[in-house]
Amino acid sequence: MAYLIFIVAVGLYALLGAGGPLHRDAWFEALNQRVDALELELLPSLALRVGAPLFACGMLLFVLRAVMGGLADALIGTALLYFALGRGDYPTDLARFLARARVGDTEGAALLLDDFQPEASASEGQRTRAMTQFTGRGFSRWFPPVFYFWLLGPLAAAGYRLFGLVNIRADGRLDSVQVILDWLPARLSLLTFALLGDFERTRGLLTADAFDKEVSNQVLLARGVTRAWQLESGDCDEPEDVVEAVEASRTAINRAMAVWVVLASLGALF
Repeated sequence: MAYLIFIVAVGLYALLGAGGPLHRDAWFEALNQRVDALELELLPSLALRVGAPLFACGMLLFVLRAVMGGLADALIGTALLYFALGRGDYPTDLARFLARARVGDTEGAALLLDDFQPEASASEGQRTRAMTQFTGRGFSRWFPPVFYFWLLGPLAAAGYRLFGLVNIRADGRLDSVQVILDWLPARLSLLTFALLGDFERTRGLLTADAFDKEVSNQVLLARGVTRAWQLESGDCDEPEDVVEAVEASRTAINRAMAVWVVLASLGALF
């Protein structure tokens, strides 16, 4: 059942993207406004914002099981995992950035990076910022929800996304918890990059930087792409260097996703 839910949800996401009703989050904003009106402390309000939707889904699943049996698990589980996958049109945003970078429109490309609320410092070169943002965004939209789905089930995957939405609305006040939630999925993604590319060059990240608290998950993954795909280190901000780096990030993310799908399929067979 878990594999069926996974394949259907991931297939729908690949086909429809994040533009459907499950990703509009209007209901979640309405919930947030009601919780805001209660003027609770951070932790109680977080429990309501994340726990209330998950409790409602659990109750709905309990009721539907009595009527539909195992089909209820498939329907609710697929909806929850599809909901958990990331927001925004990542492929289109990446293509827009590459289109501007290819023609040397440095300022236009930089404006697109600003729209993504960069993790990298604005003082860093465009190549580093672009790699950090596109690799980090590609990671967060897919890999952690899938990881928590396989570890704890669809409710856990939905809980991860709800927490992320709350953190965004709270202007990053819960970043320390977000880092913890992303820690293991990021290391598994880094290992996937290493296996797909130059393992020898990437191995140092797995044994050193992966356990350095000063290195963020996004920066770690960008460094992993740089080494695994044998890119030049440093800030080479010529348009062709920026394009090469971002294309490498896209390739790494897409291939790592394919590897995780294959591993899930093999796990279902055995």
